[in-house]
Amino acid sequence: MKVSDFFGRKVLDKKANEIGKVVDMVIEPKEGIITSMILSTSDFGLTRKDVEIETSDIDEVGDYVLLNIGQEELDVRVESAKKAEKRRLDIKK
Repeated sequence: MKVSDFFGRKVLDKKANEIGKVVDMVIEPKEGIITSMILSTSDFGLTRKDVEIETSDIDEVGDYVLLNIGQEELDVRVESAKKAEKRRLDIKK
């Protein structure tokens, strides 16, 4: 499977709820290994949130990317990323 085959692929949580789409990947160039994926989650296109998932969070890849984590854990990660971003912004001031 080519890396480009992943872009735009729907992502489902462990309960098969659609949570977003693959928009980017982090690849280790020397080994040619995907280390993580960036998912875009949105509420009807109004608010876009990107979240990074590790390859260990992926259960299966087929027509969809099926995760072995739930929506709740993903929400926690989004909030953690927001807090980390705010801390980075505060440090620059």
